Amino acid sequence: MAPALAAVSVALVLGLLLGLVRSDGGQDKVPAILKCFDGQNCLAKRTTWEHFTEDLPSCLHPARVWWSARPAGIPVTLVTQLSVERLPQLRAQCALWNGPLAAALYLPLLAPDALELTAEAKQKLQAMVGSAEELFQESEKGAANGSAGGGCQLRLVLLYELFADPKALVLYPVNSLRNYARLMADTDLITNIDVDMIPSASISTALANPATLADYTASCRTGSVYVWPAFETHCGAASYADNVAVGGKAVIPAALKKCMRKMRPKAPYSHNATNYVQWLASDTAYRINYTSQFEPWFLSWRWGTLWYDYRFRGYGKNKIVHVAAMNATGTAWYVSPHGFIVHRKHTESKVRKVFLRAKFSRKDLQTLQDTVYGHVELLWAAVQKEMAAGTYMARVERGFQACMESLPWWQR
Repeated sequence: MAPALAAVSVALVLGLLLGLVRSDGGQDKVPAILKCFDGQNCLAKRTTWEHFTEDLPSCLHPARVWWSARPAGIPVTLVTQLSVERLPQLRAQCALWNGPLAAALYLPLLAPDALELTAEAKQKLQAMVGSAEELFQESEKGAANGSAGGGCQLRLVLLYELFADPKALVLYPVNSLRNYARLMADTDLITNIDVDMIPSASISTALANPATLADYTASCRTGSVYVWPAFETHCGAASYADNVAVGGKAVIPAALKKCMRKMRPKAPYSHNATNYVQWLASDTAYRINYTSQFEPWFLSWRWGTLWYDYRFRGYGKNKIVHVAAMNATGTAWYVSPHGFIVHRKHTESKVRKVFLRAKFSRKDLQTLQDTVYGHVELLWAAVQKEMAAGTYMARVERGFQACMESLPWWQR
């Protein structure tokens, strides 16, 4: 590629070369999403390790957007994000959600040449598009859960990030992806649930009831959120979580004696505020108190939910800081009686292994400040001070801010 063309948007180049920039349904929404990324030159903003340690934004760009043409189910959008190895989890999540599901699919690409992508990178992008296309077409037929017309209405954006530094490839931009996925939400209520968490079928059933939905909407509009109790499996296949989610609350006691347990027993502060004992005995919502490092998944009002801080990437504290910031605004925390979520087993990510190795190395934070664990912990300490002073605001990328401000369904 001639140097004079280096400033041309890499998305445009890839779109012409690989045929990736295409709209599927969504009427004018897909073009609006693609257009709001115009002007970015990701080849000139390739991510390095210093982007992370210096809290600099990186460049994410859409290669393709899919938007379901199926009739809308429940008017609540499930928002999630994932990498390619988590596509089976997205399929399972889509099967048990009967409303819009907005997902950001992520692909990191090593781009050592500032002028163009390697043949290997282009091949990876093509393969990712093929896998996403297959899943999308399956969901459009309602085949995700084996029955015609069932499952979610999928809205999927494939975002790629170019890296100049191989070391930085582990820096999964989880919070940025959560934000970009949420841009595709146009319903009053949303629930941001990680892709490896399967929602119980009872959630969709409850939200399909007009009276129940109206109660949730009115409450969420006034600053309340509704926590979904979270569980995890410790034996059985991945499908065990799916079976429990289909079975509903009635199967929980038996599952807890077999292959399921409360979420993160080794880190009880993460979810114990949910009060599992009360939830199992309750058929109405009840209020709980926020506790430090609480990190639930919840139902909330789209306009009253804070954005996620892009600086938290790789692994660690990314959701904890968001929940703490929500609490600092006066959020009222309730637990929903209508459903729960179950962690679906998968292989452990490389960055989590690296994070935990540093965490348990017994070295001090200053020594570890150039690691994912060390930087995240120091950043979390700084954020806590800002929250205590009432000055904290989640950092979002300028490109994301411009994108949000240009989308019609995000204008109030």
